[in-house]
Amino acid sequence: MRQTSSAAFALLVLAGVALATPGAAMAAEPAQTAAPQREIPQSLIFEHGETLDRLTALAKRPGKVGAAASRALGLFKRHTAREMEYILPPLALLPDMADGKVTPDMAWALVMCDRVKADREQIFQEHTQVTDAMNALLVAGEEAHDQDAIEFARSAAGDSLNDIEVLEPTVLLIGDYLRSRLPTAH
Repeated sequence: MRQTSSAAFALLVLAGVALATPGAAMAAEPAQTAAPQREIPQSLIFEHGETLDRLTALAKRPGKVGAAASRALGLFKRHTAREMEYILPPLALLPDMADGKVTPDMAWALVMCDRVKADREQIFQEHTQVTDAMNALLVAGEEAHDQDAIEFARSAAGDSLNDIEVLEPTVLLIGDYLRSRLPTAH
């Protein structure tokens, strides 16, 4: 992981707070927005910010590394938008759920969990595309002897695999758990 300057870290914290605070992001949006902004775990906001920053920097490099990073950047942005919309918000419920707290106001997550279940194949295909793009970046990095690109591509491919193996199944389990604990959610 690369070092982040204090100023960049402060910006990430401010952006994270704005995204993770219910209603904060909505204040700038028109009233016709369908669903309220939900909290997202801070660790994931920081991870996405770091990935976006590193991919953006790699995309500015000349040659095959820059071209491969540019392709990966487009895929990452599209997939991240989906994650922020409905994959990651239910994960913010985990600390309360781990403490045995399930309340009716958590029912909002069921719609998101159901959508993850319905979109699983599409989400998997996006992760496959991201992994393929990271493999292309890895090859380009190896050809250019660009250690930064190589390390980033390996790490990002691992993050994509983690999403498939851990994060998204966890969202499905959150939905199942909420259904079992909320009397009107069956």
